[in-house]
Amino acid sequence: MFGYVIPVQQELKVKELDQFRAAYCGLCHSLQAHYGLSARFILNYDFTFLAILLSVGNEKVKYSNKRCIAHPLKKRKCCVGGDAFHQAAGFSVILTWWRLRDGVQDSGLFKGLSYRGAGLLLRRAYKKAAQDFPGFDTHCRARLEQLRILEQANSGELDQVADAFAGILSYAAHGIDEDKERTLMQLLYHTGRWIYLIDAYDDLEQDKQSGNFNPLVARFQVGEAGLTDTDRDWISTTLHHSANLITSAYNLLPAGAWRGILENIIYLGFPAVTERVLNGQFRRRWGRWERKDTNQ
Repeated sequence: MFGYVIPVQQELKVKELDQFRAAYCGLCHSLQAHYGLSARFILNYDFTFLAILLSVGNEKVKYSNKRCIAHPLKKRKCCVGGDAFHQAAGFSVILTWWRLRDGVQDSGLFKGLSYRGAGLLLRRAYKKAAQDFPGFDTHCRARLEQLRILEQANSGELDQVADAFAGILSYAAHGIDEDKERTLMQLLYHTGRWIYLIDAYDDLEQDKQSGNFNPLVARFQVGEAGLTDTDRDWISTTLHHSANLITSAYNLLPAGAWRGILENIIYLGFPAVTERVLNGQFRRRWGRWERKDTNQ
């Protein structure tokens, strides 16, 4: 759905990369097991990160070898994640559903066809996820409605619009172990804020051309000349500030079995993606970051 929260794979140890791939596959299997085959198509690395975070403190990570549609001939190692992976799967279905509904409301008849089609495929999965996690469903819907109102007003108040989205991810930690709840809520809040703002920067030129709402265009009154150097410096500062707050919150958690992966994503992945997006060198492709230019 976004694809920004990713590890720097070349810096992972072999066993850590194997564990991360197992977590990714585990979330995929959890999506199908709980919400059907169509739910697997919304699999992404951002919610793999969430599943891992919700697993923090569980020292007994279980694995199983399974086949799937993507790998029908050879079994792949995957995490048997229990509640954490079930939650991440349900939350991803709910968030995707309400973003699709927003897409329908914000688009005309023909532009909205793709959103309607995707919504039809995900409807049954959403109904089941909403039954499993009614609190998150209610909260997500309310936050996205708040965000839609701000977007319709073409609000340039970055803190307000980013807060509306950040609060969705923050709520994902609601009700877990009280020793970790507050810390995880802070970590996920700043992760959500970082995702929203970096996505806005990454889509800025496309949104200018299409006329879609972009909080950075509204905030800085971006015209044909684009952002000024001062504007870019401000955006860089606020993105790095969010990444630093994510790091500070993470340092209060008992990482346990996931330490290597989480430290890679938080200490290396967030800064690397931030710099590549700011430099125009980031491209989302199945969760991997690559240069946009082809001369490499």
